[in-house]
Amino acid sequence: MSTYKIAVPAKLFIAGEYAVTRPGGLALVTSLESDFQVVISEAEDKSLLETNVAMPAHLFSVKEFKPERSGPWNFVMTAIEYVSKEVELSREFHLEIKSGLGFGENKKGYGSSACVVVGVVNALNLFFQLNLPLKKRFEIAAQAHYDVQGSGSRGDVAAIMYGGSIFYENHERVLPMSIPWQPYVVQTNQAAKTVEKLKHKLSDAFYAKSDELVIEISTAIDMQDFSLFKEKLLENQLLLIENQAKGYMTDQLALALNIVNSQPEFAGKISGAGFGENIILFAEHEDKIADLRDALEAEGMKLEKIRIGKQNE
Repeated sequence: MSTYKIAVPAKLFIAGEYAVTRPGGLALVTSLESDFQVVISEAEDKSLLETNVAMPAHLFSVKEFKPERSGPWNFVMTAIEYVSKEVELSREFHLEIKSGLGFGENKKGYGSSACVVVGVVNALNLFFQLNLPLKKRFEIAAQAHYDVQGSGSRGDVAAIMYGGSIFYENHERVLPMSIPWQPYVVQTNQAAKTVEKLKHKLSDAFYAKSDELVIEISTAIDMQDFSLFKEKLLENQLLLIENQAKGYMTDQLALALNIVNSQPEFAGKISGAGFGENIILFAEHEDKIADLRDALEAEGMKLEKIRIGKQNE
């Protein structure tokens, strides 16, 4: 009996948050190696979904499949539904999700729901030998994620499905990108509150400036010009601070940004929605990283070295 294990990377946004949610919006996103894994194998009478996080197991039948857009397994069931619209799924299966990315109020902000849809689509592709091309798998996973969540840019799904680091144009392009500096993440241990971050209206001027900065940051990366990269990254950070609702910049995030960006060899920015969670950091040199770690830990924050996920074909 065949068992397939699918390793799934996580994601962190580098630049372009919020502006990328509209069609044609731009962002830079990176995947990062994680312990997220999907395991799929044959089942007999019914299909079974299980996970190591605090959710009950779920039984259903592939042969009598009914869509589920609500409930704890909604991302998984919607991904299964959308794959089954492309090809017939002929056998029952046991699918297990193993995640260390946190759950509910303890989530780390690494895109765990996007990991779920990508992992499920890739698992079904392998198990049923569907041979779906990467672009098609991305489209299925992205649509499933968007339809359950009701919002978003699909950039997180793109980074996780394609791997590596990407220049992303919403609904248009996913271009691989190589970043020459070592990435880290600063964890504030505060989960973001989704409701707060969806209320705020943004101007056309914000969208235009954000897209301009994403292109400039991408150019600085291509030129391997760290000082220009940091300058433009911090401009994107300032743009977000000036245009976001109160609460985007928490006290912990503000403190971490000050600690990180006071050093010329480090460039840090809030990754993702803000209102808590993470700062992504790039180090031109790593000589002073131990001092930085000590300074952050003294304020109750954690600095982790990350590895960018492998690029998928």
